[in-house]
Amino acid sequence: MEDPYPFYDRARREEPVFYSPALRMWYVTRYDDIVTVLKDPARFSSAGAVNVPLEYTPDTRRIIQTSFLSHSSLTNNDPPSHTNVRRLVNAAFSSIDRLDLQERVRGIANELIDGFAGDGRAEFVKQFSFPLPMRVILSLLGAPQDDVARHKQWADDWIKLLLVQMSAQQQAETTARLLESERYWLEMIERRREQPGEDLLSELVELSDASPEPIEPLQMVNTCAVLTLAGHETTTNLLGLCLRRLLGMRDLWAKIEKGGAPIPRIVEEALRADTSVHALMRTTTEAVEIGGVMVPEGEHVALLFASANHDETYFADPSRFDPARRQTKRHLAFGGGIHTCVGAPIARMETQVAMEMLARRLPGLRLTQGQEFRYLANPIHRGLNELYIEWDT
Repeated sequence: MEDPYPFYDRARREEPVFYSPALRMWYVTRYDDIVTVLKDPARFSSAGAVNVPLEYTPDTRRIIQTSFLSHSSLTNNDPPSHTNVRRLVNAAFSSIDRLDLQERVRGIANELIDGFAGDGRAEFVKQFSFPLPMRVILSLLGAPQDDVARHKQWADDWIKLLLVQMSAQQQAETTARLLESERYWLEMIERRREQPGEDLLSELVELSDASPEPIEPLQMVNTCAVLTLAGHETTTNLLGLCLRRLLGMRDLWAKIEKGGAPIPRIVEEALRADTSVHALMRTTTEAVEIGGVMVPEGEHVALLFASANHDETYFADPSRFDPARRQTKRHLAFGGGIHTCVGAPIARMETQVAMEMLARRLPGLRLTQGQEFRYLANPIHRGLNELYIEWDT
């Protein structure tokens, strides 16, 4: 969790496709092998793409099977259902005014910085890197900004239900809150159907209703929940990882402060060097060979995107942070194939705007000395629990 890259390097050298008995999962570590899997959705199903094997109580399993949790939309879906949902989501996203969105991001970022600029110190995750992308995605969907805390709780609940072994009591409390989120989205979807607004959800509802293959209600809820989760969780982690790295490179940060650094290239290299999504899962639909290793049918396969982004075959001296690197955009930080992250342009833009504004508005920005960097205990998402920063007031 603290520094997985030496392990990834060893795996690529010694056993690039290996099985973990402890996690009951196959791991794929090399760039070419991962791309091969991404291009073959027929033999590598995305159903359960974010699941790990866990034990659920009968009540929890029943709720999962009868709620929006059992429906597939984007990440955990296969064609033809995925194709239909993705087509409608892509069409809805295409309606976003990019210039207006950038100004919206700048406005939210400015407001957040205003809240702590005079303090000379802040906890970056809580005060900036979480609320910025969460408020942006809620704004796009047309959800009230006052609901940020509720959506954060629901997102955390969903992640834990999928990735963390919980007690029966914890499962009951978690599923109760997730059913509350289902009711929330169903009511909002119906309101948008009756009174459309200028937002992504209204566009998606209208496109779905006009489609010969409309998205059914619980699948629409799943789509909204996925967009909210993916729209903030990965970018929250990306912002923290990116800022920690850049503040550790004082010469580069000085160039950013002076406006003389290529921020888009810097962000792209940050995505490659320490991506916030280290892995997603696939399930084999038949016995298949991966990198010279036979993997049986019905096995869980984890694609280690973070390892691929350090594959020496494509990225020379991969541990070196180099914004001038020619191959940087070949990274797999946003996945690939039919499941390439639909929100990738927004995540890039949010990070670029954030780094620019932090450098401009917080003079002498630096990491607080003596802090311990602790990472999420999560096999898929990589991010800092906390990041303390200081600046000159």
